[in-house]
Amino acid sequence: MDGTAPEPPVHPAKDLDDSQARLIQFQGQLAAKAPIPWLTLGIISTNFAVYAAMLLTGVHFLEPSVPSLLQWGANLGSATTSGQWWRLFTCTFLHIGLIHILFNMFVLWDIGRFLERLIGRPGLAVVYLLAGLSGSIASMWWDPFVVSAGASGAIFGLYGCLIGYLLAGSQDIPTDVAKKLRNNALVFLGYNLLWGLTHRELDMAGHLGGLLGGLACGFAMAKRLRAEGQETRTRINLQVLSIGLAILVLVAAFRPRTADLQQELTRFTETETRVQETYNQALQKAKAGALSDPDFARLIEAEVIGPWHSARIQLEGIQGLPEVQAQLLSRVERYAETREQAWVAFAEALRRQDPQGVQQANALHREAEGQLKGIDR
Repeated sequence: MDGTAPEPPVHPAKDLDDSQARLIQFQGQLAAKAPIPWLTLGIISTNFAVYAAMLLTGVHFLEPSVPSLLQWGANLGSATTSGQWWRLFTCTFLHIGLIHILFNMFVLWDIGRFLERLIGRPGLAVVYLLAGLSGSIASMWWDPFVVSAGASGAIFGLYGCLIGYLLAGSQDIPTDVAKKLRNNALVFLGYNLLWGLTHRELDMAGHLGGLLGGLACGFAMAKRLRAEGQETRTRINLQVLSIGLAILVLVAAFRPRTADLQQELTRFTETETRVQETYNQALQKAKAGALSDPDFARLIEAEVIGPWHSARIQLEGIQGLPEVQAQLLSRVERYAETREQAWVAFAEALRRQDPQGVQQANALHREAEGQLKGIDR
C-alpha cells in the first residue's frame, strides 16, 4: 500500500440538493424584500379583466373569432402598418380563449414575481413593455397577415431577461444559484421553442422577438449595474427604456406598409355605391327627358367612369397578398374591369345614338352582375 490518502467520495446528488436549497434560500431572501409582487399581480389582473370584458360582449370563451380579436386590439400587420400602431401594445393583453390565458398567466406568475423582486418593479415594467413590443413587431415583420395576440412574447422576454442578466455576470446572484436559474430557464425556453416548431399555429416569430428583446434588456441592465452599482438602477431603467423604444420605433417604421385588403375593398365598395347612385339618378333624368344623350354620356365619363377607374387602378396596385386574398382580389378586379367596359360602351353608344351599342353595354352589365354574385359566394 502507498501512503497517499484516498480521495473523498463524490456525491452529485448531495451537490444538487445543496444547490436547490441555496436557490430556495435565495428566492426566500428576494421574497422578503418584496412580499407582494404588486406589478405582476397588476399585469395578470389586467389580462383577466380584458378577457372578462370580451366575454361580456359575447366573445366565445374558447375560440374567439378573428373579427372579435381584431375589434379588441389584436395585432395584424396589414391593419397595424395602416396607422393602427396601438395594436402592437394592446395585443399583449389579449388572449385567444380560456386555455391560452390560463397557461400564460400561470407562467407569468412564476417568472414575473421572481423578476419583480430581482430587478424591481420599474425594471420589470420596462422589460415587459419592451419585450411585448418586440414580439409584436417581430410577428408583424414575419407574417403581416397573421392575427396575433397574447402575453407570450412578453413572457418569453422575461425569461430572456433572466438569461441576459445571468450572462452578464450580475453580482446580485450567487454563482451556483445563477447556474440553477439559467438551467431552469433554458429548459423552459427549449421545451416551448420545440413545441412551437412542431405546432405551426403558434406565433413563433412573436416568441423569438420577445425573447431577444428581453435578453438585450437583461444583459444591458446587469452590465450597467456591475459597472455603476445599485444606486443607479433608476437611471439605468430609463436609459434601457428610451434606447429600446427608439430602436423598436425604427424597426417598426421600416416595415413597408402592408395592404389591408378588407379596408381596400370597403373603400372600393363606397366608390361603387356612390357612382351607382350617380348613374341611376342620371338615368332617371334621361328617361324623363331632362337630360340629353350627349349630356348623359359626358356625365357618365366624368362622374362614373372617372372615379371608378381610379378605384380600379388602386386595387391593381395591391401586391404581396396571401393566396386566398389574392384570388379574391383577382375576382374583384375582373368585375371592376367588366363594369367599367360596360359604362364606356354605354357612353359611346349614347354619343353615336347606337341602339346596338346600348345592347352590348347592357350585356356587359349582366356579365358584371354574374361576376359580382361569384364574389359574394
